[in-house]
Amino acid sequence: MAVLEAGELVLDQPDRATMEFIKNLKAYTTAALSPKIAERVQAEADRRRTEGAPPLTVEDVAAIVSPAFIWKADRLIARQTQEMMWTRLFEAASRHADDLLAWLDEPAGQPLGTLTLDPSLEIPDYFEVDYHIQPGGMHREPLIPFVLATGQVVYHAGRNDRWALKRSVAEMIPDGDYERILDLACGIGQSIIPIKERFPTAEVYGIDLAAPLLKYAHRLAESEGLAIHLSQQNAERTNFPDGWFDVVTSCILFHEIPDEAAHNVIAEGYRLTKPGGYFQIGDTVPYRHLDTFRRFSSDWQTEHNGEPYWRQAGQRDYPALLRAAGFRDVEERPTRAGLWVTSGRK
Repeated sequence: MAVLEAGELVLDQPDRATMEFIKNLKAYTTAALSPKIAERVQAEADRRRTEGAPPLTVEDVAAIVSPAFIWKADRLIARQTQEMMWTRLFEAASRHADDLLAWLDEPAGQPLGTLTLDPSLEIPDYFEVDYHIQPGGMHREPLIPFVLATGQVVYHAGRNDRWALKRSVAEMIPDGDYERILDLACGIGQSIIPIKERFPTAEVYGIDLAAPLLKYAHRLAESEGLAIHLSQQNAERTNFPDGWFDVVTSCILFHEIPDEAAHNVIAEGYRLTKPGGYFQIGDTVPYRHLDTFRRFSSDWQTEHNGEPYWRQAGQRDYPALLRAAGFRDVEERPTRAGLWVTSGRK
């Protein structure tokens, strides 16, 4: 259709210019402002070490950084560009709402995969969040998948073209001749399509709470000629049989859910994985792997960027949680794109 290209919105020139401005401004702050702030913190850390004083705590970093104009400017730009991006993309999508929603609901002629929605599914309270301060969260706004498809590239300042972040998690699944693979919280398809591309003979399944995202993922997979089976389910308790999957994986799910739900999802992952099967969590870097300044700056997301469970996720000991659920051979390692994977075998 004229307003979509490969599933993404075709923006007019003013909207494209706005997105380029936001993307480049984000890239500038990452390259120019953030290192300067980190240098200020490092200088104080070096001074303390020379004087034999205790290492910097997160509270020390806050006291150093928070009053600084450069920090305030950096965070103001982060928040304002986020708001500007969502507003402009929703305006662009709304101009073509009828066409976009018709495309989303149009049945595939001879579908390769399946899509099963459950209008009666109970949406947990923790999911009623305007994640990333995007209006409508993940499931209340029918146009959100089109906004996300473009917004996720702009948000990462061009570092997420062709889903590079989520593709890096799919790459961490060990080579194997798998029968079935499950992707928890598959969203608009950016994490599950790389899985199917990598394991074309496997039956690949994806679940999500959000019907609009699943509908988009289905259309996208079909347009790429991929047979993927999608259903609207809660990852805490699914309707799949025990031990049905060789691999159960997730990408960017766990920092979007509170601790209790995280425990439940890991337990459900253990139930669904075959004996000897592989389970992995792909998400943001745990706080214990960050220096003090990066722990402080990362935690900003919790209070100011629609990420209420970010701090909980950053503080979790995923290897301990996997071992407690019964997984063995647990390990954690970074992906090539900067995310972090924790994995184990049943």
